[in-house]
Amino acid sequence: MFDPKAPSFWVLLLMAVLGLAGLVYFFKVGNSLQVAPSPVSNRQIAQQSGTTQAENAPQTGRYQEYSPAAFEAAADQRRVLFFHAPWCPTCRPLHAQLLENENRIPEDVVIFKTDYDSSTELKSRYGVTYQHTFVQVDRMGEKIKIWNGGLLEDLLANIL
Repeated sequence: MFDPKAPSFWVLLLMAVLGLAGLVYFFKVGNSLQVAPSPVSNRQIAQQSGTTQAENAPQTGRYQEYSPAAFEAAADQRRVLFFHAPWCPTCRPLHAQLLENENRIPEDVVIFKTDYDSSTELKSRYGVTYQHTFVQVDRMGEKIKIWNGGLLEDLLANIL
């Protein structure tokens, strides 16, 4: 029925092998491709890095989670909003530096870890268009300065 000496046999065999390889690729790799990465939670990052949720979350003090109450309570200090996203590859190193070096933040400065994905009103108010953005505000909550990127030394150098 099939003659291995005929050129058409080899063409058909090659087409079958390539077709199977394409199906394998589609089902193993193609299905895992996404247009946008799904957000990673702080818990997932903590599990991947070997830290606990408590170690991963900013404590009250010079570096803390943003909340309207905490933000207002620090009105007499220099306040900086750090628009952080748990999926952001440049936000994570700074977050770790801030946790490990909180004592390097001046005593009259509070840096608020502000969730980039859910803080839409704050992003709109201050004109924030992407994560790893910093906004320093005055006593009334008005923007003094805005900048992007950097690690701890850059952050500290930019605070007025």
